[in-house]
Amino acid sequence: MKLKLSTFIAALCVAFALLLQYEWYFRNVERWPPGYDNNADLWAYWRGKVEKLDEKDVVIVGSSRGQFDLNIHLWDSITGRRPVMLAIPGGSPYHTVEDIVVNTDFKGLLLVSTAPGLFYSLGSGGGAAWVKAEMVDYYQKQTYAQKFSQWCYEFIDPHFAYTDPDISLKHLTERLPFPNRDSIEGGTVWPPMVRMDRYRNVRMIPEMENDTSFQNQQTRIWHHPEWKNRYKDSADVIIGHYADLARKFQERGGRVAFIRPPVTGEYLEFEPQMFPRDQYWDRLLRESGSKGYHFQDNPVSREMIPPEWSHLNRRDADIYTRLIIELLRNDQLL
Repeated sequence: MKLKLSTFIAALCVAFALLLQYEWYFRNVERWPPGYDNNADLWAYWRGKVEKLDEKDVVIVGSSRGQFDLNIHLWDSITGRRPVMLAIPGGSPYHTVEDIVVNTDFKGLLLVSTAPGLFYSLGSGGGAAWVKAEMVDYYQKQTYAQKFSQWCYEFIDPHFAYTDPDISLKHLTERLPFPNRDSIEGGTVWPPMVRMDRYRNVRMIPEMENDTSFQNQQTRIWHHPEWKNRYKDSADVIIGHYADLARKFQERGGRVAFIRPPVTGEYLEFEPQMFPRDQYWDRLLRESGSKGYHFQDNPVSREMIPPEWSHLNRRDADIYTRLIIELLRNDQLL
């Protein structure tokens, strides 16, 4: 059966009309910003750049606080070097640090951002295991076809909302208003929070900075009925892992610095209880022989209030970026 040209054109018009409605709704009603996906392919692209860096360069690893709270373009305008951003939202730098120290000759500045609940987890834990499987191992095994696919995807990605995995059709099915049953709740609906560019530089969107409905929706997600340190009995192994890698990196001429970005709300209340400073942060710096910059040690960062408890708005992120650069320069690490 031959497909009539008129039928094909009609189908194309219907698809185009549906796409327009999709794009309009998520851009104008739910306020999802245009930008790049925080996916494994883009991460792998920048991980590949580490191989060619010199001792004056900076690589940032960690979780979302390290990525959202540091403006690498501002950093570039101040220092003349744009850091390579390898921090991963929801992930631990456990295997990323290991990958850079063991599998590269990089000997510049390795800036490690710490979010206690993710940072102090075992390599087999949820925050670390998926980073190894989906990011670190993916980079090592990435094919030329996958690299070409990402190159093509970048022409589409920043311009269309439907490519965002957080509002893909698969995720939208989780929003269907079915009643909860058998103690099983529906999927979590994340509000738009940030916009990321091709360099993996992230900026908070105005809605999350100023709209309490966005902020409250996000803090409900961050809220935990019972805060726990799941790896309390493994602190020796976890801190030892980072300390050994830091010393190995320093022995070949590299510099290591740890940062603890600002938090508020339940994070400020419970993280110090779950991860006492003297048993974790102070010990990490001591055993690794590294410098560290805790937000509570500086009067500027101590007063910063993340809108949704965990990440800085654009103004504070710029101030925090300048502060970290100043502290690193004072310690002759930059």
